[in-house]
Amino acid sequence: MSRKQDTASRRGADEIVEEIVDNLRPWKGGKSVAAITAAVNDQLGVLLKLASLQAELFDRARNRAHAKKLDDALSEVETLLASAPFALALFLFDPLPRPTLTEDGELHQVIPSIENIELTYRARADSFSAELKRLRKVCARAVDPGFGSHPNFDHAKDLCAWHALGLMRELSDRKITGTKDSAFRVVTGLLYEAVSGQPDADLKRACDSVLSNLSLQSGTD
Repeated sequence: MSRKQDTASRRGADEIVEEIVDNLRPWKGGKSVAAITAAVNDQLGVLLKLASLQAELFDRARNRAHAKKLDDALSEVETLLASAPFALALFLFDPLPRPTLTEDGELHQVIPSIENIELTYRARADSFSAELKRLRKVCARAVDPGFGSHPNFDHAKDLCAWHALGLMRELSDRKITGTKDSAFRVVTGLLYEAVSGQPDADLKRACDSVLSNLSLQSGTD
C-alpha cells in the first residue's frame, strides 16, 4: 500500500476519540459525554505533542555524539583556565566587590585585604572548576552507558499506555487490567492509532510494563 493510500485510510481523530469515550464507560461522577469527550481530546492533544518529541529526547546515539563533543570542549576550557596568565585569571573570577552609590550619588568601593581578595578569587575559581567537573561527569554518563533506551524500544507505545492509564483513572469506573479485551488495552491501542495511524497494534507489552511499574510503586506483588 502506498504512503498516500495509507494516509487516506487512517481514521480521523474524532472517530477515535468517540471510540475511546465509549470504552471508558461507565464514567466516573456522572459526567456528561461532552465532558468526557473534552477530557479525552485534551489528553490526546498532549500525547500527540509528547510523541513528536520522543525520538529526539531518547535518541541515545545523538546524545552520545553530542556529549563527546561537549566533553572535549569542556576539557579544553579546563586546560585554558589552568594555563591563563595571572591578570586574565584574576579578571575572569574578579574578587573585588562591586562599587555602590552613596546617598550623595557618588561611587563608593571598599577594597578588601589581600587575603580576602585571594580567598574570594579562589572560591569563585574553585566553584567554576567544580561545575565543569560536574558537567564532564554528566557527559561521561551520556557516553557510557548512555541516556535513552534501546533503539528498538517504542516510546510511543509506552507513552500511550501511560496516558490510557491516566484516562482510566480519571474518567472511568472500569477495572484496570492487562487482559486482551480490557478497556485499558483497547484505549491504549486507540491512542496509539491516533499517534501512529496504525490500527490494531499489539500493545500488550506496553500495558504489562505500565501495570508492572504500578505494582512496584505500590509495593504489591
